[in-house]
Amino acid sequence: MKTIRVVTLALLVSAVTFIACQKDEVPVNSNTETQVERPWNMISYKGMIERLEDYDKTRKPILEQALGYEDARINFYSIETLENYIAYVKQLSKEKGIEFTGINFVSGAYPKDANYGTPGYQHIMFMPTTNISGKNIGFDPSLSTENKVVTIKEVLASYGYNWVYDSEEDYKNRNVLNKQINANLSNREKKADLDSGAGNLSHIKPPNP
Repeated sequence: MKTIRVVTLALLVSAVTFIACQKDEVPVNSNTETQVERPWNMISYKGMIERLEDYDKTRKPILEQALGYEDARINFYSIETLENYIAYVKQLSKEKGIEFTGINFVSGAYPKDANYGTPGYQHIMFMPTTNISGKNIGFDPSLSTENKVVTIKEVLASYGYNWVYDSEEDYKNRNVLNKQINANLSNREKKADLDSGAGNLSHIKPPNP
């Protein structure tokens, strides 16, 4: 009887071990994607049309009158371009211990006499942001270090450009003369150019098909 109990116990242990091993060996489907809910900031078609029509009425005629042609309306970036840019900024930010909070999409325009891009047309630049005093401030991940976050504002100022969109105070004082920025503007041509942490080079429409 004792022998039967020992054998039974041994078989039970073996069975439990076998089942556990079988569970551990169940292959994990690495291709399974997590279902994502509709983001809160997506809009309806009526909401989209409302914005498009308001732009057509209040911005487009003024720009066409000033320029003599319709300015760029669309900036196309491939998914790969955006993903690579975000991955690069994340990598630099992580290496330097900087919080990467998002991206500012900023309007600019190619000079008409430019020998790059699409001369005479508006384009979009994207600039990464970090949290500074509770605000999302544009920063340069390539120029920043572990000990200092270099903001887009201070780099632009060193070239004589007054960036006024980081705070309400900056914007209110946008027309106040800044002697240092003016001096930097005078010396811009002598100052060496630097690669920035901002992105650009999109496909714009118009004028391109």
